Amino acid sequence: MSRHLSRVLDDIGVIQDMTDLRRHIHLLDETLDTVGVKLQGNNETFYIVGSQSEGTTTVGMDSDTDNMIILNNYLVVFNWAEWDKDKIIMLAIKDNTTPPQLCYLQRLRRDLPLKMDDPVMPTDELDEEGRVLMSNKWIDDLLWEKFKHVGPMISHGPSTSFSDKVDMVFAFPCASMPEECEFLFRRPRPGHFPKPETLERARRCPTFLVPQGHPFSEHKHLQWRISTSLWERFLVFDFTAEQQHVYVLLKMIRKSFIKPVVGDNLSTFHMKTAVMFTIESCHPDIWRRDNIIACAVNCLNTLLRWIRMGKCPHFTTGGVNLFDGKLDRRELIKLHNIITQIKSHNMWCIYQIQMDMLGFHLLPDIRILDDRRHSNQLKILREILFWIPREVSFQMSNLMSASRQQDIYEAVNGIIGRLQLLHCIHNSGSSLEREAASLFLPYLFGFLASTLASCCIARQLPVPQFVINLYQLSFTSDLMSTKLKFASMLYCSGQCAAAAQVLTHCEGLLGPDVHHYCDCYDRPTTCKNQSVAHLEAGLDGNITKLLKLHSTFCVMFSIHERCCVPEHLQYEMFRTMTHEDQQLRHVNNSWMDLVVIDCVPFLHYLQYLVYRQLDQPARKMTTLQKLCDYVHQPGGTSGHTETSAHVLAHCWKLENQPDDALDLYQQSVLHYPRNNIANWHLARLLQ
Repeated sequence: MSRHLSRVLDDIGVIQDMTDLRRHIHLLDETLDTVGVKLQGNNETFYIVGSQSEGTTTVGMDSDTDNMIILNNYLVVFNWAEWDKDKIIMLAIKDNTTPPQLCYLQRLRRDLPLKMDDPVMPTDELDEEGRVLMSNKWIDDLLWEKFKHVGPMISHGPSTSFSDKVDMVFAFPCASMPEECEFLFRRPRPGHFPKPETLERARRCPTFLVPQGHPFSEHKHLQWRISTSLWERFLVFDFTAEQQHVYVLLKMIRKSFIKPVVGDNLSTFHMKTAVMFTIESCHPDIWRRDNIIACAVNCLNTLLRWIRMGKCPHFTTGGVNLFDGKLDRRELIKLHNIITQIKSHNMWCIYQIQMDMLGFHLLPDIRILDDRRHSNQLKILREILFWIPREVSFQMSNLMSASRQQDIYEAVNGIIGRLQLLHCIHNSGSSLEREAASLFLPYLFGFLASTLASCCIARQLPVPQFVINLYQLSFTSDLMSTKLKFASMLYCSGQCAAAAQVLTHCEGLLGPDVHHYCDCYDRPTTCKNQSVAHLEAGLDGNITKLLKLHSTFCVMFSIHERCCVPEHLQYEMFRTMTHEDQQLRHVNNSWMDLVVIDCVPFLHYLQYLVYRQLDQPARKMTTLQKLCDYVHQPGGTSGHTETSAHVLAHCWKLENQPDDALDLYQQSVLHYPRNNIANWHLARLLQ
């Protein structure tokens, strides 16, 4: 039964190569986020913690994504000697009534290591000793003020978000290790888990304070909890394949049989803790594929022992009861009965698990299909792959949009400064930082090249060779978006024959293994409908290669690149025309300040303009038909559908068919009545 269960878990994706792929994608995603905010001049570090970056989830488990944002301008100190004039300092304080793992934060002055006398924010409070204490609600108030138009905030423990699929926890870094966390290193243990090198890595790793108090404390709004999330991630990375199977199985059992009775009061974290203590206390030889069921029972026995005691210890932090504030005596009795029943009959209940059709595939009459594992791997890749292109596009659109507030000299110097920063990261950073830098660098080269070329075209000067060299450095961004920016520059500078050659080359790159990624907010996503051929190209785990050789991103132009954009498309960066338009824009809609168009329609639109300029009517009409087929394809298009319609409408106008252009603009306004330049095109057309 254990061997069969292990094979089925392998088939649904709980296998080492897919676990490694999950981990790599999410670790790269958090690194892209961190590097991206550095490029914007902010000082924050992003982590994706929990099941996604641990690789301990499945498609059917439908796990959310837990993001931890570390505010590095702040620092929590545990003694006055750790005061730092370059940070916003809070002193962690405790008294005899403070629950374990919790503390209060007293604000200190920035000029001298002295206490603050007056509140800084409306949420601050003065205690009986005149100390200014920081409330853990301050970030909620800031988020609500900034994003209240987005919708209601959702809170789970210390997390705050506007989606039930993504949790965000804002945290402060600690200057040194809290005393409670020495528990992990001081307590006696057999020695096989955690590994000595993992313990040493954890010792060097930072700890954080997150905004969460004890649920039954009258001062819970002033309390902050110690978090060792990164330590816990390292510990899960230490799991063997068999231990990973046991943990995933227990998570499925919790969600299938325990959550319907006690909700999330017994959480995945409780299960993880039980697995860790069981691994630590049991001999490593028991963790075998033919012993998975017995190992799961051992973990449940650990949990039952804690339930009987009414106390669940924390693996990394001393003095903590993880049941405290979660489960009362009545719920513990319920939980004891449920787990006892789950253990009965040799864990027969796992045949009833519907998640990922686990129970169905365990039935003795069901034969394992040869292609099931492969198809599940493609399904997993489809679920997680989109994080990387989305992060690259999001960060680049933010950078390009921010340049709108700068003059051309500030914009160019800003791009050069960011290129220098990326080169430093690429030369001296970790392997993940180098990979992240390699994904950003080509786009910034293209941004700089197009900005400089636009200045030359505006002054009716030839584009110099060093700018052409910058364009060439950008060609490794993805399959064709920066190549299309180069072709657009050639067209706008009157080099139509050269532009035609580049466009022919780009069209030859298209194939069934190429996918266009667009996840711009409030536009139909193209991130999860990849072809099988595209996904299979990514199964080797080389995500950077997949993005650069088998993917295209949106083509983006900033205001400083406008002379490298066909005149009709330039209007797209002025789609926000009225106060109502501005009010309806989401905070993630920075792309609306840019010209943004999908690669395929832009390719055909440029071909049409180039062949028209070269007086090649047959090729012009052929490419117009391709653009028309793209816009009107069965099932519709994804990505920037309205911009694709606008360029086709322009072609019809140039072909002296204003009725067809009018119909396209009207359809565009019907789908996007606000923040749509089609309103202006319609007004012009109807004059």
